[in-house]
Parts: sequence; C-alpha cells; structure tokens
Amino acid sequence: MKRNLKYVGLLCMMVCLFIACKKETTNIFNMFSDLTVTYSAKSPYAVTDYKDVNVGDSVYLEYTIESSKTDMYVACIFETSSAIPTKIALDDTQRKKYTGVVKLKMDTRVGKISYRIWALDKGGIYLGDGYKTITLNVLPDYKYWAQREIFIPDSIGKASNSYISLTDGQLFSYANGKSNTDKIDLGIYRVPATGATSANGYFYNVYALDANPLPFTAYDISTWTNKRATLMAAPKTGQASAFLNLRTGAQILTAGKSAKPTVKAITTGLIAGSLFYFLTPEGKYGAFYVNSISSNNSSRGVFMNVDVKIQN
Repeated sequence: MKRNLKYVGLLCMMVCLFIACKKETTNIFNMFSDLTVTYSAKSPYAVTDYKDVNVGDSVYLEYTIESSKTDMYVACIFETSSAIPTKIALDDTQRKKYTGVVKLKMDTRVGKISYRIWALDKGGIYLGDGYKTITLNVLPDYKYWAQREIFIPDSIGKASNSYISLTDGQLFSYANGKSNTDKIDLGIYRVPATGATSANGYFYNVYALDANPLPFTAYDISTWTNKRATLMAAPKTGQASAFLNLRTGAQILTAGKSAKPTVKAITTGLIAGSLFYFLTPEGKYGAFYVNSISSNNSSRGVFMNVDVKIQN
C-alpha cells in the first residue's frame, strides 16, 4: 500500500512539473499579438495576399501597422531576396499606428518573391509582423533549357545528337535531322586546334544550317530544306555570372541586342564558361552558355553540356 502511495505521489509531482513548464514555455504564434499589420486594396495595383503577376507589372503594398501597447520607432520592409530590410523612421505621431505604401516594379527576376512588414521599438527590438506575408509569383517571360548534351558528330552511325533547337530545347541527330530541319537552330562540330579557346586539343564550334560556306561538311545536308536563319554574336569566356544574372526576358532582350548577333557560325572555339547571344528567325533573342565539354560518357562520345535561355 505504501509503495502504491509512493508511486501516486511521484506521478502527481511529475504532472505538476509538466504543467509548470508548459505555462513558462513561450509560444511564438501568440507572443507578438500586440502588433497587427493590415493590407488594403485602394489601388488597382494593390496586393493583399498571394498573386501571380507578369514581368514589368506594378504592385503596391498598402499597409497599416498598429501596436496596442509598445511605441513603434521603425517600420521595416523586408524582401526575401534581400540581406537587410528597408527601414522607415517613425515620428511621435506614428508611435501606435503607421500607414504606408510600397511601390514595386516586377522587372528584376521571375519566380516567387515574399514580403514582410514589421516594427521595432525604441531599442530596436522586434515587435512583430502580424504573422502576415505577401507572396508574388512573377510568371516567367523566358524559357530555360538546362543541361542539354550536344554530341560531336559520329561518322559511322550518324546517330549522335549533334543539333539543337533553341526554341524548345530538343536535340536531333543527322538520322532524324532532315525531317526536323525547320526546328534545328545550330549544329556542333570540332577541329584540331590549340590556343586559349581550344579544349582537349580541339576547337568546339557551332553553326546555323544555312551558313554559307558551311563550316562542317562531313554530314551532307544539301538536300535539307527549310533551314533556319539563326544568327549568333561573338562568344565571350568566363560568363557564368553574366548568364546567371539573366533573370527576365527583358534582360535577355537588352543583352542580346547589345551583343548584335550577325554571324552564321562560330569558328574560334567554345570552352567551359563561354557564352554567346543569338537571334532566331522569329526575332527572339537568347543566350547560349557552355557548362562543360566532356567525354565521361565514352560509349556515346564527346559532348558539350549547355544551358539556353530565350525570350518567350
């Protein structure tokens, strides 16, 4: 009987300790309930929750931030892609309530971007954001074909994917190229060479099928019709950052126009990190970036691994 009473006593003590600990635990979901943020929609550009938008659209965040107890000294506007928030100093008339508008232009990148608005007290202590986030999904205005492997032409089976469509990212071989000539923008080949733009003792070059003279003649395409008149600009090396920073179709358009694509073939060699801009017959600008030139898949030969971005 005494043993049972001992166990009951221990159990009661554990329950009491649990209740005491539970009361002391801070709940992140209600600890900042004294501050509220309200988003309104007085302007047709206003967004109050989640919205799909297009590149170039204007967006307003019309907000009112209120603190029921603690005085506010700073309002902060934070974008997920930024390292630090934009801070707005509040005056004595705005300690408990502040209304503002953030005007945005969706022209720097595509994808989802989130915004939060919060307040700080006199000591710079976080007061809360009303547990609200505005998310904008900037719809892409360009296409992105990643990790395409274009192989050096094989002279026997002629089955290697040595041609690429820049408009849809498809790859073609000599065997099926004739029936898809109207889709093919570029072909790839290599010639022995040395120098800064050679790789593994070769120049790796590209050409449009309507180039005259045709720089690669091992494949006879004289009977192919509807050849696309794709133009290219001179390539540059060390362009990883430049390619990464092409985040909208408008940026691709600006960079492509500046590069002035006018040639039908690049015969000076491409290496890892090379980039050139192109212009399709439909008037779409794009960027062609070389990730690597490799032969790690020896059963299929040497290939150029590339990424392509092109306007919609």
